Amino acid sequence: MKRVEKIKNYYKGELKRDPEKFEYMGWESKNAQFQRFSVLTDYVDLNGKRVLDVGCGLGHLLDHLDNEDIETGYTGLDLLPSIAEEARKRHSSQTFLSGDIFLNDLFEPRSFDIIYCSGLFNLNMGNNYGFLIKGVSCFLKLVREKIVFNLLHEKSPHRDNKFYYFNPEQVVEELEKLPESFFYSIQLIEHYLNNDFTIILNLQDGPHCNKEN
Repeated sequence: MKRVEKIKNYYKGELKRDPEKFEYMGWESKNAQFQRFSVLTDYVDLNGKRVLDVGCGLGHLLDHLDNEDIETGYTGLDLLPSIAEEARKRHSSQTFLSGDIFLNDLFEPRSFDIIYCSGLFNLNMGNNYGFLIKGVSCFLKLVREKIVFNLLHEKSPHRDNKFYYFNPEQVVEELEKLPESFFYSIQLIEHYLNNDFTIILNLQDGPHCNKEN
């Protein structure tokens, strides 16, 4: 099954089986989801920045930004038109689009200051490291300052075969192999949840790459 169809089938299935779970887009709880958002806002200055939220779901990141009084130029992007439509209903003054960022020229190069994605790489696709690198390579063309994404940790105490669990050190090693790697330093953030970690790619002018815990 192709990547796009696998993702669509999963989220359509979640909507049919469990509307409450759909509300939080497959995350285990609202609290856990907002802890992930807090990592973003704790480590990145978003005020006045143009932010692209890839795999935005129903736009819950905006709820967190509103709670923190953070104003951004926000654009949400989701693969499923039905989800993007629901997000527009929840946040009628914001921009939500539907489309596949990997296949379509949806945006001009360097259109955003920050690209964020939460849970985009979680479904087990059979080649998740390849999918991750493809995603980051795509994002690097669109962003000026930072790419931020979270992944499921291989040490998660409650694993499910439909999801993929990454090794943080291996993720950093794979990112360092990118031809574009001299453009950024890498921050690795762990221990805010027992099944999750976050990577921040900081785009820079010179040849420099480091890791932070």
